[in-house]
Amino acid sequence: MIHITWVNHASFVASVDGVSLICDPWLDGMVFDNGWSLLSETKFKYDDFARITHVFFSHEHPDHFNPPNLRKIPESYRRKITVLFHETRDKRVVKLCKSFGFQTQELPEDTWVHLSDKVDVLCGRQGMIDSWLAIRADGQTILNMNDCVFDRDSELEHVASLVGSPNVLFTQFSYANWVGNPQDYGSHRRYARAKLREIARQVRALQPKVVVPCASFVWFSHVENYFANREANRIWDVYDFITQQLGVKTVVLYPGDQWMVGDVGTDSTQALEKYRLDYTAVENSRVHLTKSPPVTLERLHEAHQSLRRKVIARNKLYLLRMIPSTIVFLTDLNVKFTISLLRGIKVVTDDSSIADIALSSEALLYCFSYDWGGDTLAVNGRFIAPEGGNRLRFFRTFRVAAYNAAGFTLDLLVLFKIAKRFVERKLGLTGFKESPAASSS
Repeated sequence: MIHITWVNHASFVASVDGVSLICDPWLDGMVFDNGWSLLSETKFKYDDFARITHVFFSHEHPDHFNPPNLRKIPESYRRKITVLFHETRDKRVVKLCKSFGFQTQELPEDTWVHLSDKVDVLCGRQGMIDSWLAIRADGQTILNMNDCVFDRDSELEHVASLVGSPNVLFTQFSYANWVGNPQDYGSHRRYARAKLREIARQVRALQPKVVVPCASFVWFSHVENYFANREANRIWDVYDFITQQLGVKTVVLYPGDQWMVGDVGTDSTQALEKYRLDYTAVENSRVHLTKSPPVTLERLHEAHQSLRRKVIARNKLYLLRMIPSTIVFLTDLNVKFTISLLRGIKVVTDDSSIADIALSSEALLYCFSYDWGGDTLAVNGRFIAPEGGNRLRFFRTFRVAAYNAAGFTLDLLVLFKIAKRFVERKLGLTGFKESPAASSS
């Protein structure tokens, strides 16, 4: 039988037949430009990697793929561990892991791969960078969806055709990005309920015997995004929803918990109570929220020029000219200016002009400094969308660098996909978090 050790957030160890595979280990530290923190303290230690044979990374978001944490694993252990990652064009994750001393193995899409005589894994892609993993051993199958978003039933039906009905489904249970301005709790609640509907769709399509909620044991821990915690789904409400409304056995695991797949008699009461205490601690922690110092306009100009040089070197100039400028208001510097990918930053003196986005200077600096900076901002939610503005126009400015980070060069097809994706988001036809973000943030 497959033995599960719960690590934290989206991470667990599946052990069977000499294979100990850990998924998405984020053990400590803040991620997404100091925007997220773990809800609970991790019990799994870096020395515990001595018994790990494989590491699977679902995607490059830093709450799943965290290079600062990987560097803390003793080097002697790294040499004995094989990193599993889906095939990519740029091989960036694989190359970085090799440089850390890990063995690596790329997983072909939708193909069962042997890890041992009795253990097989199958990796599927979802969206531009997300992936899911099925593990099959001893007549059991566990399916780790982490935070994959499935917009169409046909996508879930495809997974079911490959995996069948899993013994266990691991799936995300709350929103993981900006879902509205402060005080816009109606939007926050809609996104939270939508996440429950997503779980219901997965359960209907996959018919798992047990559901383990995961990938949402975090809190928005910056002064600029703390408001997003209020309506996030709480694990005890999710537990009641799945068990009572969907009628499926649900197992909630707390860091350090052990569970044997197939043990349907497991009681989640203690784990739920521990999470209640952790949520209470978060609600009382306002004085400990992260704050960021302001950044000078000169430094922002320098960072923008660096980003400009990179995107010009990677893409066709005539296509870059098609990307419109955006208006930004810096809340800590009390200044408004336009940002053009090619023409730079220009202060706006017309008070009647409406900003597309309002944010702190440090948050904007991060957008300029990293290819994935715009996507990180979309996830950590450290911004406000002013009424009458167009936040999507702002994020479009940074979309090219994100595509480049994923191994793509801007062409007419990619430009069409960028426009199509933003139209879909504007109409509410697709999820928001689906793109590269901070493999090293």
